[in-house]
Amino acid sequence: MRAFNPSLKAYLAGEVTTQCSVWRLTLRDQTQFGFTDHDTDLVIEGLVYKAQSGFDGGVHDARLGFSSDSGVVQGVLTSAQITANDISNGVYDSARIDHFRVTWMEVSQCVPINTGRLGVIRRKGDAFEAEWIGLGSRLDASTGRVFSSLCDAEFGDGRCRLNADLFPQGTQCPRTFSACQNTFNNTENFRGFPYLLGDDALQAAPQDGEVFDGGSRYT
Repeated sequence: MRAFNPSLKAYLAGEVTTQCSVWRLTLRDQTQFGFTDHDTDLVIEGLVYKAQSGFDGGVHDARLGFSSDSGVVQGVLTSAQITANDISNGVYDSARIDHFRVTWMEVSQCVPINTGRLGVIRRKGDAFEAEWIGLGSRLDASTGRVFSSLCDAEFGDGRCRLNADLFPQGTQCPRTFSACQNTFNNTENFRGFPYLLGDDALQAAPQDGEVFDGGSRYT
């Protein structure tokens, strides 16, 4: 639940309000742009929030807990701050976006609504639509290596260390230990975990006649 200062709370309880939305876009190099759906520019904490930029918020899904918020922001390429070339060149990829509701007659009355980052940006003629991804999505990101029985190197890269030019064009590696051993003779550079137990082994029950003496499964 958001807490409001007494003056803003009293203002919101009135019959008429003068509020609008503003969005602050922060690029990876920390350059900031401001946009608003108000009909005139607003200056908040030294940043100019441009009106008539074609920037608008779409449907947004806010969730509690660790679930990631989601939604879209959309607009028309009418602002000099948002250009088709910059979209194509990835300038706005993963940019942080902060959404506020502000009283345009008294911009100090500003309420944060959502914070996220831009995901996939699609162009539709002279318009664009960007995916809004909540900051909770960072909890879903994999860090470090993934433990798998398959090799996670690319065929012929610096970790694989094979010279791909020595093989017929179109040769593909299935990334299995047996292929690395028998087809490419490159087991010393295998980047997987061939003896990693899967769910089938962990859930297997003893069978009649099998010996369970604590020895290796791969003798």
